Amino acid sequence: MSDLDSVRERVLRLAFRTARSLPGAAGGMGVYFSAQQRLAEDPRYAGWRRDVATMLRRADRRFLRGHVASALRWYDKALRISYDPSLHQTGGSPLAQDPDSFLRPLRQSALGTVLLDGTVPEGTAPPRPAPRRRGEDEPLRLVVVAQENWTFMRPLLAALRATGRYEVQEIEVDDLPDGGFPDRERIIRGRYDLLTTGRRMPTPPALVEAFEWADVVLVEWSHHVLTWMTLLDRAPRRLMARIHRFEAFTPFVLLHDHRRIDRMLYVSPPVWAMLTTIAPGYSDVPSSQVGNLLARGVEQLPREAHDPHLLVQIGWIREVKDVLFSLDVLTRLRQHDERYRLQLVGPALQGDEARDTPYQRRVRAALGRFPDGVVEQLGVRDDVPSLLAQSGAILSSSRHEGTHESLMEALVVGCPAVIRDWPDTVAYGGPATLYCPDWVVADADAAAQRILELADPQRYREESADAREFALAHRDPAVVVAGYEHVLQDPTA
Repeated sequence: MSDLDSVRERVLRLAFRTARSLPGAAGGMGVYFSAQQRLAEDPRYAGWRRDVATMLRRADRRFLRGHVASALRWYDKALRISYDPSLHQTGGSPLAQDPDSFLRPLRQSALGTVLLDGTVPEGTAPPRPAPRRRGEDEPLRLVVVAQENWTFMRPLLAALRATGRYEVQEIEVDDLPDGGFPDRERIIRGRYDLLTTGRRMPTPPALVEAFEWADVVLVEWSHHVLTWMTLLDRAPRRLMARIHRFEAFTPFVLLHDHRRIDRMLYVSPPVWAMLTTIAPGYSDVPSSQVGNLLARGVEQLPREAHDPHLLVQIGWIREVKDVLFSLDVLTRLRQHDERYRLQLVGPALQGDEARDTPYQRRVRAALGRFPDGVVEQLGVRDDVPSLLAQSGAILSSSRHEGTHESLMEALVVGCPAVIRDWPDTVAYGGPATLYCPDWVVADADAAAQRILELADPQRYREESADAREFALAHRDPAVVVAGYEHVLQDPTA
């Protein structure tokens, strides 16, 4: 950061905090921007609940005076603070830990009782195209709708096309003509209008055409795009959506018209369990667990040679990955044998220590307590399968995960896993709902003990074989594609 940028940031910080005390809307905006800035600096900022309450009071005052548009804007600011990524993507999410307490202020406000707990009026279901009779060998017509992030979906669509049983169209909502895909403000207003008047949002012509053509429409990422799709005045023959961990920590899971969704596809049982707690409407939607295609490692056979004293963690810089847990495990291991070391793969700490968050300062200090070479920061690598194949074990130290895809990449090349019982998911089943429970450990002591047991060559060979067998049983491309075909082809699946 340049000196000028640093000065500009300090000026803005001072301006926001000064503006908090101003009367009227200016003070409200000061509270809002100051809350965002403080959370960015320190996710443990304790004043965020007070700031949310300020936004809700302003929203309710405007709402009770009949100023709906401005009330919705203030309510959305309360949502934005409540769901700031700093609160939920660093570990210790207040939403995951206590959903009722987290959501209570949002639900109990005058506007929240409408937006979050209102009932869609009867008789407002949008029309669907008439059923389409398919020939026995005729491909299923699939339309996939997403915004920007197609990372997980594109390999799957390629595999589905390769079967010859699907015609696929992709709709990127950002490419719809002007006004086709609304902004967040219009989507939230659309939710309000549906609940209070029964009026639905207009369907863009490109989607009308897609709905008429498709047998199934699948929405990838169940956030604002899915909310919008369920608010439209037209509907496809069958609407499905796929949900990941990310969407669970956005307010949009509370804003869908769940009755418009024919099936939810989820990749993570703990996330799904949390969602049905947060948004009970999901409990009424048929659901199926599906997987992601493994991007790397399936064709790479496990190596006979590996270093049982070499541990690896993929992704570690974000607080939710909790590398401090891994470093704690490493400390315990080195008390038994100083040959143990750890490789960290992924983006590293920034060069300017003055810019460190409180968590990053703790990480930097913990790293400094190890001798040179014991902890290697490898940065972003394109040879991850090879690194995993030569490692003794992969560590998953996270506080919260959906599936932790790098674990499967390790398992498929025969690298055993040591999986912390992700603290934020314990109440929802944790990683044992996804992986072998024997691989899941309660704390750093148990993690170190499991790694020490893997030092036995016979035990390691058995666990390495079990790891690959498990990965292929769950993520072999044929297995994953068959799972999707089951739900796409069978309306009752």
